[in-house]
Amino acid sequence: MVHEISPVRSRRNFLGLGGAAAAALLPGAAGPVPTDLVSTGLVATDAPPLRWQAKISADMPAPDPIVHLLSRAAFGPSPQDLVAARTLGPAAWIERQLAYEAIDASAVEGPLVAGLPTLAMNLNDLTQLQPRDFRIPDALSAATFYRQVFSPRQLYEVMVDFWSDHFNIYQPMENHELLKCVDDRKVIRAHALGRFKDLLTASAHSAAMLHYLNNDESTKDQPNENYAREIMELHTLGVAVDGQPYTEADVLELARCFTGWTWNKTWNHPVLGDFLFRPEQHDDGPKQVLGLTFPAQGGERDGRMAIDLLCAHPATARFLAFKLVRRFVCDDPLADVPSLVDRVAAAYTATDGDIKAMVRTILTSDDFAQSFAGFGGKLTRPMDLAVRMMRAADIPQAILEPKMGDMAFPFQIWFYELVGYAGYMRRMGQVPFGWLTPDGYADVKSAWSTTVAMLERWNMALGRANGSMVPGFRPHEHRPAGWTSAEGIVDHWIKMLLHRPMLPVDRQLLIDFLAGPLKPGEAVSADQREMQTVALILGSPYFQWR
Repeated sequence: MVHEISPVRSRRNFLGLGGAAAAALLPGAAGPVPTDLVSTGLVATDAPPLRWQAKISADMPAPDPIVHLLSRAAFGPSPQDLVAARTLGPAAWIERQLAYEAIDASAVEGPLVAGLPTLAMNLNDLTQLQPRDFRIPDALSAATFYRQVFSPRQLYEVMVDFWSDHFNIYQPMENHELLKCVDDRKVIRAHALGRFKDLLTASAHSAAMLHYLNNDESTKDQPNENYAREIMELHTLGVAVDGQPYTEADVLELARCFTGWTWNKTWNHPVLGDFLFRPEQHDDGPKQVLGLTFPAQGGERDGRMAIDLLCAHPATARFLAFKLVRRFVCDDPLADVPSLVDRVAAAYTATDGDIKAMVRTILTSDDFAQSFAGFGGKLTRPMDLAVRMMRAADIPQAILEPKMGDMAFPFQIWFYELVGYAGYMRRMGQVPFGWLTPDGYADVKSAWSTTVAMLERWNMALGRANGSMVPGFRPHEHRPAGWTSAEGIVDHWIKMLLHRPMLPVDRQLLIDFLAGPLKPGEAVSADQREMQTVALILGSPYFQWR
């Protein structure tokens, strides 16, 4: 089947439909699972109820600096990465990760290119593909998870995830199943730790973004303001308040600057999907944006000047600083760490928008070092949690060869369990590139703490421990031999999965569960009880907060 480019539908029609409902139930805050939810199948019946003493990160013993660093600047510590980071020390680890190009990732990228060749294809090649054994969007989603689990470029992958939300594109929308595949490679991954102006410029030239926000239908006779509004509100300056830092007139003038910015839609052409400026569709009259006059007859230069103006604006420095601090430090940066936001914004201005300089400022700050137990904590988002479970359990890369299209492949089963029709990610509301509106997935705890989402976290922990997510791999079967006491086994798994102690009362809960008598009529082997213990740790508040 040939993929066709279909007509545009207005992106702004979808605004306001997205958003996750917030609720008060946080990990461990409840005791036994409600019977009515069990009966609906929303939660596994074999999830043992425990009342944890520690419910949020402020209640818990703090991790050491290296563990904390890997919990925020990576997708959690894997055993190998933890050893390497301890050898380097925090400062050297940060610098090594920022210089990601020097880190050899061929052991991850090689299998992906071989198993999922669509990742490297241009749009024309993608549209000409005949029916194949996997869906093209699934390949990108699966590769996203795979890279986050196994790539040695952990900070880079964290930033790819961050910018994928910042420049969000809803992939299930018509045509974006292909356009986003190219955008991910040429925009987000190409500039995730580069210079913000280069990233914004690449996004402004991306067929996926131009199509998603309707700029490819914006002409001098009918300028479409969608992209102009979002490049200001979501990509650079932030939300305007009382006409500051921009007005509705600025939005309309900016839309005129980007008229004629589109992409090559010529079917079966080598440059299908490349940026295209149509001068006959551009409004060449004079314009005034943010107090700056753009002379008439500017042509394509109008858009480039607008990008320069937006990138140089102090509101952009502060907005990006706010969002980066929110990702790495706390949910409410302006209330909790305003001086850090100021310093990160200053780093942006001093370095002409160097993303590495901004991230370095955050990760080397005292505010970051103290953030685990402070500022209300950071709750792990669902996709992040799924990856952390894989890394903590030390899943061997070799057993997940990137092959899709057959449920006999462990890679396909793992992906299906996560993103399939009834997968954990769908039930928790975070599928790769699946957020409807252009603001991206939320980055605050209130968005991810609904009752159902918390129950699904427990279900996913059970699936990770019992071998259903990665067929045949059960963490308790890979424990070093020699541990026989409940105390020793529990301590092993606390150290292996958390890398920090539990409160004594919570540790004792696990010991009592592992060593305790079976319920009447319960038939559980010692291995099954240990598997459940592993699942309890993965589903506990200790693992949910980062």
